[in-house]
Amino acid sequence: MSRNIPIKVERKEDVPGFYAESIQMVHSIAGFKMIVFRDKADYAVDPSIGPEALIPRSIIKEIIAEVSFSPHQLKILSKVVNDQLKAYESRFGEIALPDQPKKADNTSGHYI
Repeated sequence: MSRNIPIKVERKEDVPGFYAESIQMVHSIAGFKMIVFRDKADYAVDPSIGPEALIPRSIIKEIIAEVSFSPHQLKILSKVVNDQLKAYESRFGEIALPDQPKKADNTSGHYI
């Protein structure tokens, strides 16, 4: 017996919104994890260029969210994302991707 229970979506005022500069996906036998990063730069002053010259020393990847998925949830999400991409590209044109280097190791993590 199936019941149609209405779903009510609520949004708290303090839910943060952010732009993800990069994402890492990792997996284990238990499921998948998506780690979302915001990139920041660590700067050094270069007095040879001028007193205000800042030279990036490193990029700092700040974790701003981690989302865990069961294998079934991620498979469904993959289908939904692919459907949305097809709809977007049929409306606005194909999204061109830059060449990405091949992974040299056999680890489960992958950055995008």
